[in-house]
Amino acid sequence: MKYKILACDMDGTLLNSEGKLTAVTKAAVRLAEDNGLKVVLSTGRPYQGVLSVAKACGLTDGAFILYNGAMIVNGGKIAYALNLPKRVAETIVDEGHKRDSVMIMWNDGKLYAEKPSKKVDFYKTVSNVEPIFVGDLKNVCNDTVTKVLWYDDPVSTPKFCKEMKEILQGKCACYISRADFLEFVNAQCSKKTALQKVAEELGADMSETVAVGDGYNDLPMLEGAGLSVAMGNAAKDLKDKCDLVTGSCDDDGVAELIYKLLNLG
Repeated sequence: MKYKILACDMDGTLLNSEGKLTAVTKAAVRLAEDNGLKVVLSTGRPYQGVLSVAKACGLTDGAFILYNGAMIVNGGKIAYALNLPKRVAETIVDEGHKRDSVMIMWNDGKLYAEKPSKKVDFYKTVSNVEPIFVGDLKNVCNDTVTKVLWYDDPVSTPKFCKEMKEILQGKCACYISRADFLEFVNAQCSKKTALQKVAEELGADMSETVAVGDGYNDLPMLEGAGLSVAMGNAAKDLKDKCDLVTGSCDDDGVAELIYKLLNLG
């Protein structure tokens, strides 16, 4: 088989639009692993937010790209991690206050928020972690902040992303991970750089990797992989940048891709 690694985004890719793993996709991932195609979950989620899906797919001992590339966990242990500088984290929080964003922070494996809300409740269900409420996230800004997330709406998020890229001037990486999520991680982090590290660890060349995703935060990984695949539910401009387009997340597009890679489709 030409490819050794399949780097797979989770939300809107491996999981359907309801955030569920279907039986068809689960079986396909297990089939890929059984046939020597290593499936690497690559997500903005924390470690706690991938475990149930990984267990269902038989991937618990594998490598995971987390926080949009800010952390790699391999075999249950942190293999790589980069945090945001304290001053950058403080700037992000200050700017979030100016825009009245609902902000969430990952710091040393803990989830922080400023006050309870429906958006924080929803994010809790995605991450499987109880938030710690601190009133002002600046109170927990230090050098162990892994990620800050702004949870707004599909209209404001692209606007805020453009504004923050101008304000931060490359001091951190800024990604739209879904229509209403804007995520901030260390400037040296991306799913692409993390995939390069995972490939090296697994003895594979980047030309032997496949990447599949649906969001703009997946774009660096898609551009760096040997074969780039957009989900059917991805935006048109992202599809145009990829080698292939598979089915949507609600039509088991990842399973469709796996069968093609294994010459079973």
